[in-house]
Amino acid sequence: MELLLKIPSVNYFSYLCSLILYCVMKESIHIKNFGAIKEIHIKEIKPITVLIGESASGKSTFMKVLTLFRWLYKMHNIRAYLRSSKISKSPFRFRMETYLKNCGFEKYLKKDTEITYTVCFDDERHYSISFLKGKLGKINDEIATKDLRYNKLSFISETRNLIPLWTDKTPTGANWGYYFEEVLNDFIAASDTLRTLNIPFFDLQFAVKKEKNRTRYVVQNSNYELDMKDSSSGIQNVIPSLLIATYFAHHFDYEEAFNRTILNYLSQIDKIADFKPVANLGEVKKHISLHIEEPELSLFPDAQCDLMSALIATCFIENKNELNLVFSTHSPYIINYLNLLIKAYDKNQFIAGARINFDNLAVYQVIDGGVESLLIEEQRIVNTNSLSDTINDIYNQYEELNKL
Repeated sequence: MELLLKIPSVNYFSYLCSLILYCVMKESIHIKNFGAIKEIHIKEIKPITVLIGESASGKSTFMKVLTLFRWLYKMHNIRAYLRSSKISKSPFRFRMETYLKNCGFEKYLKKDTEITYTVCFDDERHYSISFLKGKLGKINDEIATKDLRYNKLSFISETRNLIPLWTDKTPTGANWGYYFEEVLNDFIAASDTLRTLNIPFFDLQFAVKKEKNRTRYVVQNSNYELDMKDSSSGIQNVIPSLLIATYFAHHFDYEEAFNRTILNYLSQIDKIADFKPVANLGEVKKHISLHIEEPELSLFPDAQCDLMSALIATCFIENKNELNLVFSTHSPYIINYLNLLIKAYDKNQFIAGARINFDNLAVYQVIDGGVESLLIEEQRIVNTNSLSDTINDIYNQYEELNKL
């Protein structure tokens, strides 16, 4: 027998609409002494947040910690929703040791590690989750009904290039790792829904083809068709990123996902009959947080810029659902390209369908265990001078050799 949650009508809770829709939510995070991170304090996480830095500088660590604490806050929202719906018993427990193990963070933890994630509404009400002295503390206050948020999280890790191997043959009992499992699940959901995805800057199309007892994932154009696993490494890295972003921006079904989540928890504690929802899902603010590790993997500079335009257009120009985007990169080309997209916005133009409002952007260089903002506010640009040091050093060394 299929169980369906009956969400109350909009009229039943119409008084909540004006409260929920106009609450401005801001996030901040403070991380101290965790892995390579000495101290990072970001007072406001912008809709587009970019991290650039050397390998092992802490970029991915920051993103994974942010994702973890966003997930914890999501769980607190669900628990607050259940409690306000007359379900007093919590169906889940928060165990930091398990989360750290899943993320591969056991050895990152130090005796003086501190992490605090805070969500603030209208600069008045705030909710904080902290990890201090080796313990995960309780949220500082019960989340009010008018502040409820349903946040879907997606972490597109650098292991996405393993997806073509999985589509070819999955070894029995293979352990692909937590983050691969996450991106794989999102890839499957996205490919099952979209079936095809055009990638104009590669002049090809990704397609899902059902054949007898197997599913083929192919790339094709008018001249050829290849299994995804046989395509170039750049294409294999682009497809999961762009496919998942497109799925969440345009096709993700909040209501189905929310109902499935709530039903799962209620079934665990046998309380479905007691459930009396206090808010219509349509009135609960929803957004998607997308995190991407190194979108430029295996791409020539021109293709890096093309992909950036495609991601920005998909997530912020053509989108149906509200998204925010955090990504890490090693690419000075991408950082320089951001300035072009900012200028396009200021001139009311588009570059390959994309542009960026400077006010919605944050760019940080991760260095010496902390971060430095690269934004020059008064000029509305990203300072890329430090990213040219390597090429300048090469040029200077060349000139020195030329003098011999």
